[in-house]
Amino acid sequence: MDKSKAGTRPPRISRTRKVVFATMSLLLFVGVCEFTFKAIGFDFSKLGQDLEAAPIFYRIPTEPFGEGYYKRPGNLSWTGKVVTAQMLRIGYEQKWLPDETEITLEYDADGFRNPPNLRDWEIAMIGDSFTELGNLKFEDLVSTQLGDLLGVSVKNLGVSHTGLLNQTEYLRQFGISEKTKEVVWVFFEGNDIQDYLMESRRMASIQTGAAKHVDLLKTHIPQTSLIEAIRRLFGKSRLEIYGPPVNATLTDGQTPFKIDYAPPGKNELFLRLPRYEAGIDNLVRLCRENELQLTCVYMPCKRRAFSGHSYTVSTDAPAYLQSKWTPSDLPEWLQTVCREQGVRFVDATIPLRKLNEEALRSHNLVFDTHLTAEGATAVAKEIAHALKPPAGSPP
Repeated sequence: MDKSKAGTRPPRISRTRKVVFATMSLLLFVGVCEFTFKAIGFDFSKLGQDLEAAPIFYRIPTEPFGEGYYKRPGNLSWTGKVVTAQMLRIGYEQKWLPDETEITLEYDADGFRNPPNLRDWEIAMIGDSFTELGNLKFEDLVSTQLGDLLGVSVKNLGVSHTGLLNQTEYLRQFGISEKTKEVVWVFFEGNDIQDYLMESRRMASIQTGAAKHVDLLKTHIPQTSLIEAIRRLFGKSRLEIYGPPVNATLTDGQTPFKIDYAPPGKNELFLRLPRYEAGIDNLVRLCRENELQLTCVYMPCKRRAFSGHSYTVSTDAPAYLQSKWTPSDLPEWLQTVCREQGVRFVDATIPLRKLNEEALRSHNLVFDTHLTAEGATAVAKEIAHALKPPAGSPP
């Protein structure tokens, strides 16, 4: 036997070659998985599951109607703890709202929060999430309480994530019955002007053919790419996008608080306001054509409603929230516009601030920025007083 051959060892594979081999194997594996997931149509976005987990209140309207407008699908129902469910969906811990109660949300055939048998109504109410108030029980809504106070039927046409363009069309298509005499339009200072401008741009895109007016759910394209799913996994999480559930503390040093929005004044919005006034003109025209009395309700953001209280903003909050904010003159601007148009004006800031003088009850303190049931009651009473003042009251 040849001793030289007996002592020979197999050649060693270099570390570089091992790395190259492992990398090629991984790429081959990913490539096979990528092909397989695309072939079977697996949807990494899980849109259907995610949509059902989200309370209706927090969903965007997806069903097209009219020339270029969107509403919610009809006959929807959802049961659960609204704000808690949304917080868990984002990734927050369950500890934040231990006392929140489970409620059932029911939507009519047209996608609004009304009884299914509502056929005629004296008042139609339009607006965004502060009109829909999908975080409250039906009997606690501003619209429901307003109807109880006045002894009339009120149709709620509020939908989150909408502006005046969509809301005016809701009134035209779904809000006018034989008995309708009054329209209550709720203007939210936090984002209504921005939403209207966004809707105007979308409408222009649809009219010019640059965008399609399609059902946003039925035309959803599944995300079947494993590579894209991995890329998104390392992107910003929902938790990072939304930020902490509270970003301030009231001066008592104990009450956690969430603030958002810092509405600018008319001098900062002077380029946008004429365009928004055109939207108001359109709403006023529709009401006059149908002999409807229009009332504008100015809905303040949480910051304005709590402006009588001092609070300390967290150092990790966005810069615009850390900057000192003085309540702007936006209410005065809108009141002037309404006066010129012959529109009744109600400022909901007054009763909400008064409510907060007694206890901090106008808005949800943690995460959500919408009204509580007590806040909705205060607003309903203010509107009822404006629509039907007691005998002998000043105009």
